[in-house]
Amino acid sequence: MTRLLVSAVFALGLALVYDGLVRPNTRPDPLARIRRIGPAGAGGLAGAAVALVATGWPVAVVAGAAVGAGVPRMLLRAREERLRFARREAIAEVCARLRDAIRSGIGLSDALAQAATTAPEAIAADLRRLVSEARVSGIGTAAASFGQRVSDPSAELFASALALADRLGSRNLTDVLDALAEATMAQAGAIREARARQTRARMSARIVAAVPMLLLLAIRRANPAYLAPFSRPVGQLVLAFAFGLVWVGYVSMKRAARIEGSAT
Repeated sequence: MTRLLVSAVFALGLALVYDGLVRPNTRPDPLARIRRIGPAGAGGLAGAAVALVATGWPVAVVAGAAVGAGVPRMLLRAREERLRFARREAIAEVCARLRDAIRSGIGLSDALAQAATTAPEAIAADLRRLVSEARVSGIGTAAASFGQRVSDPSAELFASALALADRLGSRNLTDVLDALAEATMAQAGAIREARARQTRARMSARIVAAVPMLLLLAIRRANPAYLAPFSRPVGQLVLAFAFGLVWVGYVSMKRAARIEGSAT
């Protein structure tokens, strides 16, 4: 029990040191920091506990804590990627609907309100807020706020088109929206294909990194005496070097599959 507690505290300390190194200039906010590192800390504790129970090796405990702390961040990034991609497709759909509404003779404000009621879920809340702000401060100001809030290149182009139409009239807005919708959908299709390839490459990297770990655990369970040398200090150093090589290979495979301009 004492070893488990020491390993858990050590894993939490690693998470805190990492957070302090990557964000040294942020203003201290204890509650925000706890919310930010909470998932990583919990994952690190879980990984350290599993490694301790499975092997009892200090190096394995550190490796398990590092892997466990990285899992929540990996899941969060995957969720953010899906949300960003869904927003881009939603903006293209909204552009097409807004274009059709304006071509049918509906004014820009009414067309925006109509598009907001049927907008995809990924962008519906932001679009409804745009409509609400437009009634108070005008379409130009509301569109600028929308572009900053959504923080996507397609959203910024959409906001610029709305602001320009508000100043100069919506005579050519349908052509702009048409081009924007086509360009955004084409870009979304290309990103979808690239993401599929990237996902396959990431999965391959995870499998390649996991196989040595799983094989080591299987051997330890089947014949613990065979891995007894790893319990000695020299064996721990060899094991740390091996884990380091696995990590370098994993990171290299991920970077090779990275999409240019991607956040991950």
